[in-house]
Amino acid sequence: MRQFSDRFGILALHCLIWTLPFGLYYVFEQPSVSQRFYLQIAVSTIALFYFASCWLGRRLHLPRNAVLGAAILYGLCTTASSIGARSGLFTIKQAAFLWCCVLLLAVITHLRLSRRQCRQLLASFVFIAGICALYGVVQYLGIDIHWGGVGYADEVKMGKYYVLSLMGHPNYVTAYIGPALLLCPGLIAASPGRRMKTALGVTAGIIALCIFVAGTRSAWLGTLLVGGVLIALVAVERRPLRISRRVLGIAFVVACVFSLFIIQNPLVPQRYSFTRRLTEARPVESRLYFYVAAIRMIAKHPLLGVGYNNYGVEFWDYTATLQENPDNRVYSYILEDMGGIRADQTHNEYLQIAAETGLLGLATFFLLVVVFFGRCWNDYRHARIWHDRLLLAGMAGAVAFLLVDCLFSFPLRLPCSSFVFWLALGIGSRYARPETLVVSAGKEGQRESQAGAAAGG
Repeated sequence: MRQFSDRFGILALHCLIWTLPFGLYYVFEQPSVSQRFYLQIAVSTIALFYFASCWLGRRLHLPRNAVLGAAILYGLCTTASSIGARSGLFTIKQAAFLWCCVLLLAVITHLRLSRRQCRQLLASFVFIAGICALYGVVQYLGIDIHWGGVGYADEVKMGKYYVLSLMGHPNYVTAYIGPALLLCPGLIAASPGRRMKTALGVTAGIIALCIFVAGTRSAWLGTLLVGGVLIALVAVERRPLRISRRVLGIAFVVACVFSLFIIQNPLVPQRYSFTRRLTEARPVESRLYFYVAAIRMIAKHPLLGVGYNNYGVEFWDYTATLQENPDNRVYSYILEDMGGIRADQTHNEYLQIAAETGLLGLATFFLLVVVFFGRCWNDYRHARIWHDRLLLAGMAGAVAFLLVDCLFSFPLRLPCSSFVFWLALGIGSRYARPETLVVSAGKEGQRESQAGAAAGG
């Protein structure tokens, strides 16, 4: 029964990774809404059958995992804020999404994963992210697949809004595929076969190209910052670079493709100006307006906030005084460009967490992040094999990329990027656990142990 539950859990996670971008795509108007419902249904079903089989096999006890404990604490704070909210039933229903993410984390931490199985799960995510990135690049070239009228209208598929992929918005696309790019170096280093290394290298190039053409400045910033830290870690390790002809060939092809998109030519259309996109300030003005509303909510409800995902419900009440000012051009911008619709997101995850769950909720979220990075750093220092160290840095980098994006967007409210966040938390927090080498891995774990001992730190 134990072997069956482990195999079921691993297979179910692979299936979830490969189907999430396509989940229930035709059911709702926006892809993110469909994917949100699909994620909740799929995770609940997987967890039900997995933990039921574990209970029958008498091994339901969860292992001690500080990351899971911090996540549960964060979920409890979120639930407490929802109970006391003005729209209590609505916020409790919204908090179910967060609890499904915590449930996903519990499944990952409870599974007896070998390091090889962890890498396979991450490789599955990288490849499906590469498919989504390839579709985004094809859209940028003016080729699109019609999904029966589902998603955004044709008139908004212009300029920077043309790279929609399967997410519905370029910001959503880059928040999903950006972490995959940071996982690629560790996965390439850990892959024994040339074909796998080549496939991962090509996929990394496609993902990087999609991030470049999507026009999402937070993704550009996150890639540069976190990627720079990873490069610095490699430099500190003073690892000798072994560049084969195959690697040089792939790098040359990627450089040629990038040059086609950077240099104006008749082969590739220019959807927008990259330099103008860097200096575009109008969206920033509207987000500052959202920040003011969030700060007012924090000032009035500092401890528990207004309720999880209740920011949009409370938005207009807290901005009434600003709206009465006839000289408020930011408010006019919202009415003109957004049609006066409710602002559901603050476009700053930290301000929104503080506004909705209070400073207590924000503190528990930071506790979750600190515990995870502390675990990764401890495992990084004690890892004996170089590719394990590089992959641990990549998983920490994937989470850091999303945290940078949280400064300007809301990736933890989106189903696909939120799934990546909790997947990286789960695998990163248990990748170096001793039982992953012996109990589940068998001969493969023993080989990794012997290789680590031979490497001598």
